Amino acid sequence: VNNTNPSTLLTQICDILASRKIHGIVFEDNVGTEAVAQILDFISSQTQVPIISISGGSAVVLTPKEPGSAFLQLGVSIEQQIQVIFKVLEEYDWGSFAVITSLYPGYNIFLDVIRSFTDASYFGWELQEVLTFEMSQEQSSSRTQRLLRQIDAQVLIVYCSREEAEYLFSMAEQAGLVGPGYVWIVPSMTVGNMEVPPSS
Repeated sequence: VNNTNPSTLLTQICDILASRKIHGIVFEDNVGTEAVAQILDFISSQTQVPIISISGGSAVVLTPKEPGSAFLQLGVSIEQQIQVIFKVLEEYDWGSFAVITSLYPGYNIFLDVIRSFTDASYFGWELQEVLTFEMSQEQSSSRTQRLLRQIDAQVLIVYCSREEAEYLFSMAEQAGLVGPGYVWIVPSMTVGNMEVPPSS
């Protein structure tokens, strides 16, 4: 299967399942979106064929899964990534930070987990600011830079796609938030495919 658009993926996997005796599927992709995972979860729930995803968008952990699904994802959940982020913050005594998110699906969950983690922890966390805005070239650069200039934190936790991160970092550089004295922390979905460097 060499195409991860929804209709082609669905058609190709169903054709394979119909023409062969398949006991399970191991799936790997280099797409950074969870749409592939949702499609595979649906296929597994409808066919009862176990599907194991090992990387890419198919490994973006879904919770909850479809009823009857036998879809195993070898990935790390957002909750687990946030726990690691906070361990790093604690290790370096970076108790004060800001969170920047796009409107990328799951940003509400990301913020909820961060808030619940800071509220329940013994460590004296200071969530200085939360900024949520659309990150795209179509947005007003001056508005984005104005929002970014309001940030006083030197540690910034980001939740967005890889493409949105490229836009965000170009705006942050213009706003003076990139360079010595600033630490940016992102989850794995923002990093994207490590085998293909960003275009800019």
